[in-house]
Amino acid sequence: NYITPEDVMEVSRNFDRHGIPLDFLWLDLEHTHGKRYFTWDPKHFPLPEVETMLDSLNRTHRKLVTIIDPHLFANDPNYTVANLFKEKKLVVQNASGEDFHGFCWPGPSVYPDFCSPEARAEWAKLFEFKAYPGRPAELYTWNDMNEPSVFDGPEITLPKDSRHRCGEEILEH
Repeated sequence: NYITPEDVMEVSRNFDRHGIPLDFLWLDLEHTHGKRYFTWDPKHFPLPEVETMLDSLNRTHRKLVTIIDPHLFANDPNYTVANLFKEKKLVVQNASGEDFHGFCWPGPSVYPDFCSPEARAEWAKLFEFKAYPGRPAELYTWNDMNEPSVFDGPEITLPKDSRHRCGEEILEH
C-alpha cells in the first residue's frame, strides 16, 4: 500500500530503474479521506500532488487504480456521497424500514441499495471523470466487495431481513 503520491512515484521509478514492465499501480483504502470513497486524503494525498502524480504516470503510459467498496461512512455530515444516498432513500433499509447501519472499514456505514435503478444510476455518476476530484483519463476505480460486508453482522453480510427496493417491490436480502 502507498501512503503518499511520492510513494507511488518511487515505485514507478524503481520499476523503470530495474527494467520491469508496469502498466498499473493500485491504491488501497489509505488514499481516501478517512475511508470515504471517491475522496483523497487531504494530508497524505493532497489534490495538487495527486494531479502531479497522475500527470507523471500518464507520461510513462501508466494508469492508477483506486478502490471503493459498496458501503459508505454514515456519520460525517460533510461526506456528500453518503448524504446524497441517505437523503434520496437509496440505501438498504432494516426490517423496521429505517436506514440499515452496519460496521465496515470506515466505521458505521450505510449500504447503497443496488436493487434500486435510481441508486445504480447515482452510483454510476460517481465514476464519471468530472465527479472524482483530480480524475483524468488515466485514473480507474476498482469496485471491491461484490457482497456487502458487515463486520458486526450475524453472517458478515447484510442481515437476511434487510429490505431492498426493487422498483415497486420491497424484497428481503
